[in-house]
Amino acid sequence: MEDVTVPEAQFDEKDPQSIYDFSRLLIGKSLHSLLGGDVIEHSRKGKGGLGQMVEELFFRYKINSNREADFRDAKVELKCTPLLKNKADNSFRIKERLVCTMIDYFELVNTRFEDSHLLAKCKLMLLLFYLHVSGTPVYDYEFLFRILWQIPEKDLLLIKKDYETIATKVRNGEAHLLSEGDTIYLGACRKGQKGDSPQSQPFSSIKANKRAFSLKPAYMRYILKHVVDSSNDHFTNYKAKEPTNYELVNAEELKKSSFEEIIINRFSQFYGLNYLEICDRLGIIPYQAKSKYADIAGLIASNSRSKRISDADEFVKSGIMMKTIRLRSNGMPKESMSFKNIDYQEVYDNDNWLESEAYEIFTNRFLFVIFKPKPAETIVIHNNKTNKDVTEQSYVLDRGFFWTMPQKCLDMARKYWEHIRANILADRIKLNCFWSISDKKGFHVRPKATKKIQLTPNPHGGEAEKYCYWINADFVKKIIDENS
Repeated sequence: MEDVTVPEAQFDEKDPQSIYDFSRLLIGKSLHSLLGGDVIEHSRKGKGGLGQMVEELFFRYKINSNREADFRDAKVELKCTPLLKNKADNSFRIKERLVCTMIDYFELVNTRFEDSHLLAKCKLMLLLFYLHVSGTPVYDYEFLFRILWQIPEKDLLLIKKDYETIATKVRNGEAHLLSEGDTIYLGACRKGQKGDSPQSQPFSSIKANKRAFSLKPAYMRYILKHVVDSSNDHFTNYKAKEPTNYELVNAEELKKSSFEEIIINRFSQFYGLNYLEICDRLGIIPYQAKSKYADIAGLIASNSRSKRISDADEFVKSGIMMKTIRLRSNGMPKESMSFKNIDYQEVYDNDNWLESEAYEIFTNRFLFVIFKPKPAETIVIHNNKTNKDVTEQSYVLDRGFFWTMPQKCLDMARKYWEHIRANILADRIKLNCFWSISDKKGFHVRPKATKKIQLTPNPHGGEAEKYCYWINADFVKKIIDENS
């Protein structure tokens, strides 16, 4: 290979901080602008092509297939990861999950987390975020941010549990049933090109999709937020305590029980109690608000730290969604389940279901908190706004459970997304063009429950009415019945 000139600088290949400091020369530049035209001759294709070029041409070390970290002596893994720029507000968003290493099903079943090459590949990482622009040669991608990220001790405990969850499924001959929704931070993401043959797995004759260990998009967004919030182009938590949101559980609790066991145990102490009784147990004054059941669910899960569980450290990093559901007397949810508004530009730009925002939503882990009506019982709550007492149906906390969407339902979710995308590409962003509840397909599209029509940019120009992703109430009932 011909030499390509690297700017005069030195780094200590045994020192993570030195490697991180040297990477500053890349920020604001592309490999082409930094190293000159000779880079073009060394261009590599594929998703890992840019990372390989950075290794060879910038850091000047030979690519190898070792299972150790890229910088072996410093125990630092190099990862180049893409960002997309939102046209509406020029903000950046994560394009995809961060792939750590491929999963070998036969090796996985006999390897402890502490002995895995996954741990070597993700414990300390130099993350180089670059701007992905379709049609741009890989050597012209501009590097925007650099982060030296040391996975915190508590996160490693959760990742270890995720690893064991995946390994247990494979040991049970269920590699073909793996889902990214099975776990919290570490996912078993689909890999391979269209047409790739499924792989053999131990303990089953059923072939399984090729998969890789990856850090979920929510975790990557959490990391990126550190550098964006700092208004710098760099950030490191190496040998330093990272700033965190409030935590639902601590490291000592995780050494004794799993995250999900801890959370469900907190809910179980309130089973059978109505809203007033739960408020009394929590030491809060009952109040009239549409969000009151979600609020007490958040307080239970967080041990009274906060009503807003979505702000908790573990929820921010994992993307777990808590859904509080009240049932009718016949067991049907009072309403269908809504999610975020559809980002029409994101759907328009992305033709890959596995990298879509919808796929991330529906492969998330869900925490369902179920309240059911107590026959012939009402409660009285004072409304501070009107200064009047309100009498309403009494609901008791029935149960809480974690849930992952199974593959059969994900297949329908994909058809749902493909139908949405086909209409957006054809500039048919109208309510009567999308699936409705009456179609009875499990999913539908409509606005969130608001009286005011809200508009958002249309990829074809102008504006379109905001619609969001919904799961039908009868689909939600089926989930609840199957987890009763």
